[in-house]
Amino acid sequence: MNYWETKYGTFSIEQIEKYKTILHKRIFWLLLYKDPDTSWKYENVDYKLCFHTLMKQLDGFNELIGRPSIMVELMSVLEASYKETIKESFCYPDFRRLILQAESLVDKINIETNKL
Repeated sequence: MNYWETKYGTFSIEQIEKYKTILHKRIFWLLLYKDPDTSWKYENVDYKLCFHTLMKQLDGFNELIGRPSIMVELMSVLEASYKETIKESFCYPDFRRLILQAESLVDKINIETNKL
């Protein structure tokens, strides 16, 4: 299958793969916003807004690509990362591990078979 049919039209597999690259970048930015070595550069960034915008984008993507099961795990891991950021005892290494796990899950989204 070279194309993915959605209710909004047809997308090429290449377009979907490029969007996955964009998702990688958006997820990685979450890491930079909370990294003790770089967070000072992003003090004016509304982390909560960025996170919730990403989750809404993932929800839309999930709908477009037919709701593959990997999306549940991806969004759960990201939610766990967010919960870590609002803890009184925020643990950056735990947060980082969850973000990197989310990054690897993006790679597991397989559009051609809609399965892992």
